[in-house]
This record gives sequence, structure tokens and C-alpha cells, in this order.
Amino acid sequence: MGAAALCLLSMAPAAVGASGNFDTAVAAVYAHYREAAFYLRTGNVGAGAIALEQAIAGWQAVREGFRDDPPQPYAEDAQWAADLDTVAAELKAGLADADRGDGPAAAKALAPVRTTLAALRRRNGQWRFSDCVDAMNAEMDLLWVYRHEPPDFGSVQAVDRAKAQAAVTLHWYKRCRAEAPAALQGDVAFNRLMDGSFASLSLIPEALNEKNEMHFINILREMRSFDRMIWLRFG
Repeated sequence: MGAAALCLLSMAPAAVGASGNFDTAVAAVYAHYREAAFYLRTGNVGAGAIALEQAIAGWQAVREGFRDDPPQPYAEDAQWAADLDTVAAELKAGLADADRGDGPAAAKALAPVRTTLAALRRRNGQWRFSDCVDAMNAEMDLLWVYRHEPPDFGSVQAVDRAKAQAAVTLHWYKRCRAEAPAALQGDVAFNRLMDGSFASLSLIPEALNEKNEMHFINILREMRSFDRMIWLRFG
């Protein structure tokens, strides 16, 4: 990971108080969470543990500032306090596994954090850029299935289904670029990753029409890298 990415992901937890900004505080914690997920996936369990310690410290500040005084529009959510406690438990479980040197177990323990936070927002009618990236990643996951199970190039219907999934994935990439915060709209690295994603996705129909399985798979590999990096740095 480059120095710029490390700088972005190593922000100190935002100060939290009764009038603090919940979204900003959560975003700071989530940056450490993504950093931990990256390190655990690449086998650097020690660095992942450090990132998790930062995430846990930041989440403790979130709980202290908001658990008993939820901001609008979460004030009527009966699951609010339980969800904040759940995230804390999930982060601590991941750290316990990382401290034992078990990176895969730590990654598995941490996976629900992302869905817990997304469900909390969705239940309360909230939509953030992170949710757009989640939807974008989910569509890429469906497209990635073709990496190991390419479509039957002899079937027009099978090829059309692959093209349709590529089109839906491209739609979500374009939507997320349009919904990106102003700071990201002008970010060179963000735009480079998005431009690369658009270019790769636009090549898929041609590769499928040519029945070029290797070209198609290579595009998917490139897209997987773009997809993961966008989430890591900006999700």
C-alpha cells in the first residue's frame, strides 16, 4: 500500500461528544476497519492487529458519545444500543484472533461489522457513500463468479447474462462516482481507479462476443483489484 493510502487510513479517531458528528466518527473507525481487513487478507496479521486496536479505541469513543444519546434520525431505533455493542464485540473478537496469529479467523470475525453498520443505516432510512460502495462491491462479487465459472460461449442466453451483469456492475460504478463526496470528486487516485474500472468493464462485451475466455478472465482479475482498492481507500 502506498504512503498516501496509509496516511488516509491512519487518521486518529474523531473527537466524539454529545454534539459530535456520528457519521464522521463512524467513518474514522471504518477506515481503520478497512485497513485491518486489508492487512489480514494479505497475511500481515501484526499490522492488522494494530489497525484493529485503533478501530476499537475509536468505536469506544463512538459508544461513549452516542450509545445513550442517539442522534437523529436514529433516536427511535430500538436496536441502536444493541448494534453499537455488537460492533464493539465483533471488533474485539477479531483482535483476539489476530493476537493469536490467526488471520483467517480474525477476518471472519470482522466480516459482520460491515453488514451491521449498513443494516443500521438502512433500517433508519439512511444512505451514505459507503452504502453505495457496498452495493457496487456486491455486483462485482456476482460478476467475479464468472472468474471460475465462465459462461457457456456457445449459449447466447449465457453470454447475455454475463453481459447483463457487467452492465449492472458498470451502472453501480457510475452511480457511486456520481454520489461520491465533493472531496473525492476531485481526488486524483479515486478518479484514476474509477476511470480504470469503467475502461475494464467496457471491454467485457467485446471479450464475450469474441468468445475470448482468457481475455474475459483477465478483465475480471483487473476489476477485482480495482474493486478491492476502491473499498479499501474510499469505502
